[in-house]
Amino acid sequence: MSSSTDYVQSAEFPENYGDFQLVSSDHVIFSFPRFLLSHGSPVFKDMLRIGTGDSSEYETDKLQLTEDSTTLDQLLRFLDTTKKPLPIHMDTVEGLLESAQKYQVEHVFDYWEEQMIVRDVEMKVIGIRHPMMSFFLAGHFRRDEFARLALRELIRAPDSNLDLPKGFIVEYRRIIHLTRLRQERSQYLIDYIYDYHKGMGPNDCCTEQAMTMMGAKTIPLVLELMKEPSWATFERNMNVWPGCPAKSKGHHKGSRVKFESWKRKILEEEMALPETAQYLLFLD
Repeated sequence: MSSSTDYVQSAEFPENYGDFQLVSSDHVIFSFPRFLLSHGSPVFKDMLRIGTGDSSEYETDKLQLTEDSTTLDQLLRFLDTTKKPLPIHMDTVEGLLESAQKYQVEHVFDYWEEQMIVRDVEMKVIGIRHPMMSFFLAGHFRRDEFARLALRELIRAPDSNLDLPKGFIVEYRRIIHLTRLRQERSQYLIDYIYDYHKGMGPNDCCTEQAMTMMGAKTIPLVLELMKEPSWATFERNMNVWPGCPAKSKGHHKGSRVKFESWKRKILEEEMALPETAQYLLFLD
């Protein structure tokens, strides 16, 4: 290492914390116990084993790594049982997962997935935090089951939740796959509205004018379903649709009952895990 470079010691892993030094790309030194490196990472274990040879380039107590100090600090906490992992942040998670894959620290992925999962009181998975980024990261790192959980969330999410962090690059075929599934779900939900109106005549809503009013209330719902193809969209619009504008007792008396039957079927569809297209498994 060049003597002209200024190095600083990690505050979390200070000098004499361990008998081996890892140096980040931004010149921060992490002192860490050899046995913990070997125990927690087969890659580090091989590096240290190679380092016992007479002619090895690793015949030293210091190793220069390509990861920056933020990533290395996060990763080493998973190898030290006395430390707690830091909360997952979207601006650093990709680097953390890359290092976890590189050094084969599998439980980093388990921790990340659990941090992103939203559970109900019965511990059932009901949602995914940051679903867009979770979907693409899970696909990139071959975490297929978690990718399906995130994809399920994205299919029903409002389109305002489909943004990615600036500078995050994704494979375009994943975008196409997601778009297709959202379009299919929108059509599935809009078909309920079509079936509801199918066969209705003026007598059902008493007058042609009432039918026109009914259609006017339906259009906004259809547009909303295209933006957010979910049962939640139906619920938000139940106060204006499909109740009869003419207040006729003859018009689909069981509107609310019908909505409840829809709810059961639609929620079953929403909670089913979508299949990841096989070609997506071989991207990246």
